[in-house]
Amino acid sequence: MLARVDGVSGETVRTSALDLRETDVTATEALAAIRDPEGWIRCPTPTAMHEHVGLLDGPRAVGTTALVAAARSRGYEVPEMSALDDVRAALAGPVPDVRGLRDVRERIAALDEEVAARRERVERLGGMVAAFREVDAADDGVRAAHRSAAAALADVETDRIAAAETYGRLRREARATRDERERRLRLEDEERRLRRARDASLAAAIRPSYERARRAVPGGPWCDVLALARVARTRAPLVLVGGPFERRARAAACLDASVVLVSARV
Repeated sequence: MLARVDGVSGETVRTSALDLRETDVTATEALAAIRDPEGWIRCPTPTAMHEHVGLLDGPRAVGTTALVAAARSRGYEVPEMSALDDVRAALAGPVPDVRGLRDVRERIAALDEEVAARRERVERLGGMVAAFREVDAADDGVRAAHRSAAAALADVETDRIAAAETYGRLRREARATRDERERRLRLEDEERRLRRARDASLAAAIRPSYERARRAVPGGPWCDVLALARVARTRAPLVLVGGPFERRARAAACLDASVVLVSARV
């Protein structure tokens, strides 16, 4: 992998190993130039793995997270990845939400009171109509009031039936929502399990390559992080501050990557 560098000491060079240890360029400046598409170091866009090994400035422990990132940078696939995608797709849908149950319940209670009051009025007016009929007396006003009260009662009873149907539907939806949330909780547990299993499988898959890389890089405290850098795919150059390499060509060959060597971190 080649890096094209402009503006250092007024010259342009094209190389896979750039030694800036005799300049004032710091690791921070070199790293920023590598990651900036318009920076003075022209190179391919870094992969996500560059966040792990783009800057090599001292010994570092290599754990599962770093090995997983290296495996992904090399395009490794394990069976758990497909299952994890399926679970995440199932979790991607919107979470159903049922609103209005309390409002409908309160509406039904209010309608029950209104039905009771209107029924009492209808019965009272009906009694008055019957009393007038027994004495063969006519009172068109009472009969009209009775008919109006009966019609109003029928309207309220219809509203009560509709509210009860709405309440029943909302309760069914609420039960379905609870079931769905319980299902999602199970899926979330499964996602966490699959993610752990995926990471374990990816780390196990790349570990033989990582162990070979450890044998290919200089021993000592830098060994683990240099092996990680060698086994990973970053596309962009790696920035080294110090380390076991005296010659830039040796660093590039050992890490199997383009490198920029500097003497100061900041």
